[in-house]
Amino acid sequence: MKKLKIGIAANILIMDSGMMPGIYRAYVNNDYVESLEKAGCIPVMLPVLSDIEDVKAQVEGLDGIVLSGGWDIDPFLYGEQPLVQQGFTMREVDRFYLAVIQAGDTLSIPIFGICKGMQAINIAFGGTLYQDIGSQMKTCFQHVQQAPRYDATHKISIEKGSFLESVLGKEAMVNSFHHQSIKTVASGFRITARAGDGVVESIERDSGSFICGVQWHPEMMAKHDNKIMLQLFQAFAGKCR
Repeated sequence: MKKLKIGIAANILIMDSGMMPGIYRAYVNNDYVESLEKAGCIPVMLPVLSDIEDVKAQVEGLDGIVLSGGWDIDPFLYGEQPLVQQGFTMREVDRFYLAVIQAGDTLSIPIFGICKGMQAINIAFGGTLYQDIGSQMKTCFQHVQQAPRYDATHKISIEKGSFLESVLGKEAMVNSFHHQSIKTVASGFRITARAGDGVVESIERDSGSFICGVQWHPEMMAKHDNKIMLQLFQAFAGKCR
């Protein structure tokens, strides 16, 4: 069987030391690459393009798209001013993510968003974010865990009949590395998982080509042989077929 070619939307890494401080590098964390390989796919890095008009051509021919995590999203992109707790942003990266989502949707390429990737999906279709759940939500769990990246640190509850439920069941234990989350869910999407404190952990599109986002980092767990999270990548590959 021919292997699927899955594009991974990349980030820009600004080097702050070494021989060339300040240089920009295109990168994705290798956990994404290894997880997709374990799921039987061929991963392809999609570097940030300065010309957004070229993004459609960049993703044409791919079987699927994974949106990786990264820095905070520029709140101007969802109509808000930055709060004190808003973290570092790179608008060119954010606009690239939105262009990848638009191009993937136009070409009916299945999309799987992880952490920032899920948040970008929500913004691309008109949703908004909490810029900082610790200050904007009355009570919330620790969502930037103080534990190894592959350890699950809190539970999520999953909606019956969802794609996620078909893979993970009614509940799952996940890791957590974020301080922002979905506030208003985009039109055409439904929330399919939440943490016990109410933080949105997954969204799925109601109709059209497959689009799903999760707030945790399954690639970090799958890379370390978490079979349940590897099944999530395998199930996404199934959607891409």
